[in-house]
Amino acid sequence: MTGDKPTNGRDRATIWIGVAVLMGFAVLVVYMFSLLTSSETTWNRALYLFAGVEAIAFAAAGYFFGREVNRQRAESAEWRAGQAEQQRQQWSERALEAETKGQSLRAALWVKATEHPELAEMARLSEALFPQK
Repeated sequence: MTGDKPTNGRDRATIWIGVAVLMGFAVLVVYMFSLLTSSETTWNRALYLFAGVEAIAFAAAGYFFGREVNRQRAESAEWRAGQAEQQRQQWSERALEAETKGQSLRAALWVKATEHPELAEMARLSEALFPQK
C-alpha cells in the first residue's frame, strides 16, 4: 500500500471537497451560535438548513475516518494472509518430507520382508499407509 497519499486525481478531489464541506460546516456552527439571540422563526429556519448541512458534513467525516480504518484493516489482512501462506508452505514441506520418509520405509520393509517372512505383515501395512506412486 502506498500510505495516506491519494493515488489519483479523483481521490484528491474527493478529499478537497470533504475538507471544504467540513470547513463550511465549522463556519455554519459559528454562524448558528450568532443566531442564539434571534427570533424563533429565524432560529427554526436556520436549524432546518443546519440539519441538512450537518448530514453532509458527517458523511464527509465518516469517509475520512472510515477510509483510515479500512486501510488499517486491509494492511492487517494482508499481513495475516502472508503469515498464513508462509505457514502453509512450511506444512507443505513437512508433509512432502514425511511422504518421502514413508516411501523409503515402505521400500525398506519390502526388501527386509523378502529375507524375513515375519515382516510381511509390517510390509503390507506400510504399503497401505504409503502406496507406491
